[in-house]
Amino acid sequence: MTNPRLGRTASAVLLSFLAALAVHAHSTVKRTDPASGSILAASPAAVVLELNEPARLTSVVVALADRPERKLEFTPSGSSTTFTIDRPELAPGRNEIRWKALSKDGHPVGGSIILVIKPAPAPKPKSTDRPGAQR
Repeated sequence: MTNPRLGRTASAVLLSFLAALAVHAHSTVKRTDPASGSILAASPAAVVLELNEPARLTSVVVALADRPERKLEFTPSGSSTTFTIDRPELAPGRNEIRWKALSKDGHPVGGSIILVIKPAPAPKPKSTDRPGAQR
């Protein structure tokens, strides 16, 4: 006769093992620089995307609420864990950098990085532009 308790325990162990494999099956973001959610005074010189395992980045675009998506160039073009987007020229406001990649196991993965660029400060009025200033 089979012990039902042993069967349940074995099933639980097997499910835990399979769940752990599923969690580690695809590339995920390890870190970005600047960090997603950053509020910056100006567009960064570069954006760095670091993944937990090698992948092949296939697409990077930036999206703004009132503009069409714009393709961004990145390096390297092959499999890597770290990718750099030089001179992304992000506009003032909320920028969503969307990326897509192929994991080393061939599964497509993707994500996004949100960076907010502060608007440029308004120019200060010249003394002759002030109301009541004499000319």
